[in-house]
Amino acid sequence: MDMSGKKIFFLVLFIVGILFLSMVLGAGYLLFRGRDVTIEENTILEVALTGSVFELPPENPLIQMFGPSTLSLWELGKVFRYAAQDDRISGLYLEIHPLLLSWAQIEELRDSMHSFRTSGKPIHAFLALDIVRDPELYLACAADSITLNPGATLLVNGLLAEVTFYKGTMEKLGIKPEFIQFKEYKSAETFTRETMTPEIREMYESILGDIEERFISVVAQERNLDEERMRGILEAGLTSADQALEENLVDVLGYKSQVQQKLANNGDDSQEYEGLAARYYLDAVEDEFRTRSEHKVALVGGVGTITAGNSDPFSQIMGGLTMSARLRRIREDDDIKGIILRVDSPGGSVVGSDMVWKEVKLLEEAGKPVVVTMSGVAGSGGYYISMAARHIISQPSTITGSIGVIFGKFDLEGFYEWLGITIDQVKTSPNADIFSSLTSLTDDQRQRVESWMATIYETFVQKAADGRSQTYQELEPRARGRIYTGVQARDIGLVDELGGLPEAMDQMKQVLGLEEDEDIELVLYPRPKSLWEALAGGDFFGIRRRDSLSQWLQEQVPFLSDPAPWLLMPEVRIY
Repeated sequence: MDMSGKKIFFLVLFIVGILFLSMVLGAGYLLFRGRDVTIEENTILEVALTGSVFELPPENPLIQMFGPSTLSLWELGKVFRYAAQDDRISGLYLEIHPLLLSWAQIEELRDSMHSFRTSGKPIHAFLALDIVRDPELYLACAADSITLNPGATLLVNGLLAEVTFYKGTMEKLGIKPEFIQFKEYKSAETFTRETMTPEIREMYESILGDIEERFISVVAQERNLDEERMRGILEAGLTSADQALEENLVDVLGYKSQVQQKLANNGDDSQEYEGLAARYYLDAVEDEFRTRSEHKVALVGGVGTITAGNSDPFSQIMGGLTMSARLRRIREDDDIKGIILRVDSPGGSVVGSDMVWKEVKLLEEAGKPVVVTMSGVAGSGGYYISMAARHIISQPSTITGSIGVIFGKFDLEGFYEWLGITIDQVKTSPNADIFSSLTSLTDDQRQRVESWMATIYETFVQKAADGRSQTYQELEPRARGRIYTGVQARDIGLVDELGGLPEAMDQMKQVLGLEEDEDIELVLYPRPKSLWEALAGGDFFGIRRRDSLSQWLQEQVPFLSDPAPWLLMPEVRIY
């Protein structure tokens, strides 16, 4: 076969492959999205929760296909709201599997459940787990009743925060970490220490104590328990199914079919169970129940680690360039009257965060109000992009604050020597090697970096103070890199109100000066693509053309690897 014949062969093979991939993905997507649904009277809505959930529906449907199968948090909120209004829905069956949700996300779901129950329709929860932990019980307690499998166990044993330290590893590898932080709460110094500093330990104790006290109070109230008895349960740790029933932590020991039959009967033993999965229900009733209004408000997700470059939704990267361009288009769109910014980010690049902050400020100056609703985490850069907004709302257990900056680099000279690698240098000026991986900072270089960071810190604090109508002197003692829960942040003025998306919508109505009977229409921005739009755009795994993946890596690697000041909050792993 000659060269031209080979080209034709590979071209045909490529086209066939694309067509086959399109058919497979198309068939999978149609199965995934649902079917034609007829909603009968006395239908039971079925909501199954497992693992993690997206905050908002992904722009690219391929992410949804290969990501969590559960509806997004926003979609779940709509499901509860629509079902409460729908006379054909008589109750809700909630099946809880092991959860990877943040405490704030659980609180948002609990709010939706309580709102649904005001319609007079019951929610019955089934704990489909071998071991029920604190988060699963916290969610289930918002239901009318809880059923636990007889073979299950409750591991309701309080909260644990862990920090991993790598000082010993660095020493063994001959690596010298050099980290500078502003200020004492900003970092646990995991590369230079073996244990927590007293300040970091006190901060974690404060956060865990706040969340645990709320957990004890809420569960005790909703399960009709004395708080001291609830503390005793946490101290014991493991609770058998029989003990859980005896302590009134659950209502019934039983099985899924029994819960469903209880929902179906509702006092009438002749009633057959008719269940409908939440995803199919939402597809069927979206056009019927969604709010339509001339007062359109953009709902924008600020989700993921922040870089100064472009976003990559597959990797949960929020690019400053992408987000600022998105907000700028909204500012120029006359149909959009305001913006609700949903933030779930631990921060990242100083420059990327500042890009987004500037666009939020410009939106406010243009008369388009911004209301922020914080999810699990809105710390450091995640707080930075929020602080110019008109109003900030967080859940009680949202992790926020962390107004501070950290810089770090590694001197790998000893590591290279251990590997037998030698590297020679030629430099044209004394500080050409300031960020080299072969040298440590000189005293002069460290002083220059600290001065640079001090400017970033002071700017961060001043902008936060301006956004929160405080002076620098008032806010700075509450900054210093410290993280807070939503309740703590509200008490010191870093957020305005506790709640979630419904509260953000209510606040937006007030800001726009609407009457109580007027509604706003949320417009997801950007609009999610259809499967065919994603395929036609070559978005499969973010690869638009043959060199786009390498191009994206070339763009992002400097932001992620070069020594630079970062607005990243201390890592908190709560169990």
